[in-house]
Amino acid sequence: MPTNSFDPDEPSTGSTQGNDTTEGTTGFSLSRRQTIRTGGLLGAGGLLGLAGVGTDTAAANSGNPDEIIHLDYDAHDDWEELYRVSNGDPENLGFVSSPTVSGSTALEMRFQEGDNWGVSTHYDFEDGLLELNGRVSFSLGSDWTMDDRELAVCRLWNCAIARGEGSAGGGDPDGTNGWSNRMYVSTRDTDPEGPYHLLSNTYHMDGGDEEYGDHDYIVDGEEYALAQPEIVPGQWYEFEYYVRVNTVSGGEPNADGVVRYWLDGDPVYERENFRFTTDRTDNAVDTTGPVGHYGGSYTAPTTLYAYYDDHSMALGGTFGSDDGSETDDDSGTDDDSGTDGSETPESESDSDASDSDTCP
Repeated sequence: MPTNSFDPDEPSTGSTQGNDTTEGTTGFSLSRRQTIRTGGLLGAGGLLGLAGVGTDTAAANSGNPDEIIHLDYDAHDDWEELYRVSNGDPENLGFVSSPTVSGSTALEMRFQEGDNWGVSTHYDFEDGLLELNGRVSFSLGSDWTMDDRELAVCRLWNCAIARGEGSAGGGDPDGTNGWSNRMYVSTRDTDPEGPYHLLSNTYHMDGGDEEYGDHDYIVDGEEYALAQPEIVPGQWYEFEYYVRVNTVSGGEPNADGVVRYWLDGDPVYERENFRFTTDRTDNAVDTTGPVGHYGGSYTAPTTLYAYYDDHSMALGGTFGSDDGSETDDDSGTDDDSGTDGSETPESESDSDASDSDTCP
């Protein structure tokens, strides 16, 4: 991905678990109507795209979603009621009462000193999606540091994953065997003590010479960066992402797959030339969700924490043009692994794709 070159790191072995399981927690969700009743910062206004979102949203190129889901952490005692684990240690993720954005509960992700993982989790969709628009609030812990090396990255979010060996861990997507897009924080063009920049890592059919997916750093001068947002430890941000699967003509994939990011409503990244798949039925978006994976051949320099709150999803469309059906999602299992391994995201294998990563 990066236009700047780097020397790829080897995948980490150590404490990472190399394979994703194919069984997992069934996704729990609330219908749009139920979500509006629950309120919070992402109540009716937030979910319908009326609050905290810039004018340039995913809705510009899409239509009504089939369903909108808001995961209400306050309504659950165990996060595994919401997300499935594919890799890492489940003990590294838990509900906490502070800090939060809305309500009384947020998710806390722990990266232990000397380890790569966190944990990789997934909200699974019963059927593969051709479009996914998601929002989540996230924060790095106030004492977050990446001072172990000049260029370091840490994966925070699995935006969209089609399960398979091509979705992570140095896999080579061939149009049928998985693909993925994941969001990282990075020290590219900034100080190891922050503020940090973002990175979009994508496993796609035209990944070129990148061993661990294509790396698009969201910094000034990069082809697909629309801005250079800064991530300050201890501060909450609303991250919005939109992924649309490419079309296929006569069995050939067209280079029109889309990934877009916004931060606090402002567009920061847009790329519209991806070839993800040749099979829009069985190689589409299977899963999304929080993840923690630091480095790959290098590990967390000290014990670190990240936080998540207000995770919402528009399935098959976008928030801004919401008029979709209102159904509960009790959808099922999926597999993804998601790790990268290079001087950007490090090797992380996925089995349906092993979940291991290698970063800069």
